[in-house]
Amino acid sequence: MRRSTTHPRSRTYGFATALFASAGLLFAACGGSDSAASTSSSTDGVDTYSGYVVDPPPFVGDVSLPLADGSGQHTMSAVAGGLELVYFGYTFCPDVCPTTMSDVRRVLGGLPEDEAELIDVSVVTVDPARDTADVLDSYVTNFVPDGLSLRTDDDAALRSAADSFGANYEVTTNEAGDIEVSHTGELYAVDDQGQVVMAWPFGTTWESLERDVRSLLAEQPQG
Repeated sequence: MRRSTTHPRSRTYGFATALFASAGLLFAACGGSDSAASTSSSTDGVDTYSGYVVDPPPFVGDVSLPLADGSGQHTMSAVAGGLELVYFGYTFCPDVCPTTMSDVRRVLGGLPEDEAELIDVSVVTVDPARDTADVLDSYVTNFVPDGLSLRTDDDAALRSAADSFGANYEVTTNEAGDIEVSHTGELYAVDDQGQVVMAWPFGTTWESLERDVRSLLAEQPQG
């Protein structure tokens, strides 16, 4: 069972903090030729990360969205001592979303079993009109067999959830009648206290992502 919380975590990390006040406005233009966001990375020591941290870290432990299969609500909080990787995307995305999900699959596959068991993955669709429950579940589990699919037709609830993370999205119809979707390309890591402890822009390599995840897990209080 997952453990949800309604109080902010008091522990602070000893890694460098970057201020990205406009992070939620950085869109991944799906299908575009230059959708990758730049990120600085280094392999010099465990205190150097490829992701960034917003100061103060957003608290999302009170964010709850419906599971796509209608079986209940999911609250954004990791298992004890673990991390929840949260992504806002959609199944019709031609490049950004499948690349990110493929990277997550590679990271999970490369972690030792005891570490992989501490990682949960949740995908929130920003295109619920086309992403039916069956479509979304099939998409997510194709990458992560035990991944969670989150879907709501309530745009106010979806917008509120995205805002809590600093994410953004826009669904429009062009003159030809085609649906166009733009969305924040970040992958978010949430700890067991419901705080976003790191975000990775699209374009972060899976090797850098794996290194960051393992270092973050080592920072989490165990037991």
